[in-house]
Amino acid sequence: MAAIEFTLILPLLLFFTFVVAEFSRLLYQYNALNHIARDALRYAINDARDGSTGNVSTTNIAAESRNIAMYGGLTASGILLPNLAATDFVFTDAVGTDGEFITLTVTYDWQPLIFSQLPLFVSANRIDMTFPLVVRYTMRAL
Repeated sequence: MAAIEFTLILPLLLFFTFVVAEFSRLLYQYNALNHIARDALRYAINDARDGSTGNVSTTNIAAESRNIAMYGGLTASGILLPNLAATDFVFTDAVGTDGEFITLTVTYDWQPLIFSQLPLFVSANRIDMTFPLVVRYTMRAL
């Protein structure tokens, strides 16, 4: 009798286990994305102001900031988050009334490990389970 009950409950227990694991992974990657974006912007605000004119611009340091965000350092070694690309980073210069702020927006497409697409049993379509995680930070240039 216990074996029958176990076989009836096991799929439900496995489903909840996988849901909790994927949600935990989502929160971990979102936290890592926040940390990555904050570190990249902290690096960018230190050298964003031109010494001769005082204007704020990230054109010269955007690539270095992206490397810090993607690899954890200035050189390309190992990527910190899977599927994180350089095109996911958008720097916006001169935000605010005085043009002293820099905004970094990072859009990361989160993909679950299990069931990246759910099938619909009534048609050939599938439900895509990936969705974007968006992080935006604004800091004053030093």
